[in-house]
Amino acid sequence: MIEFKKKTLKLEFNLTPLIDMVFLLLIFFLLTANFLREEGIGVRLPYAKTATPIQKTEGLTVYLTAKGETFLGKKQVSLEQVYQIFCHKIKETNYLMVTIKADKATPIEWVVRVIDRARLAGVRKIFIVTDRKLKSKTIRKH
Repeated sequence: MIEFKKKTLKLEFNLTPLIDMVFLLLIFFLLTANFLREEGIGVRLPYAKTATPIQKTEGLTVYLTAKGETFLGKKQVSLEQVYQIFCHKIKETNYLMVTIKADKATPIEWVVRVIDRARLAGVRKIFIVTDRKLKSKTIRKH
């Protein structure tokens, strides 16, 4: 009688290439995430402890600088142009969300003027962006 030896195959999963790829992807995303910045005008946002995050909106973002300049995106506009653009967008979409990013040195009067133009145009959702992290270590109490 002839006896046959059964060969057992041992299957091994080589995890080394998989681990290498995971680390490469992790390093790639960590390096590229630091370079992604929001497009717009650099303003120093005011600090607010009670700030709540908002989701990225499809609406318009108005930037107000400390010098009194008003920007929509990277384009400098006047307050009347802001109003006209708001009216035009409301007619197109029937709904508009406006985000205001004002420098912390911007007089409140300028912020109120933008809010007023937005309300006159029919905007119902207006957000004022603040910074949740305090940049300086001193807090002055008045």
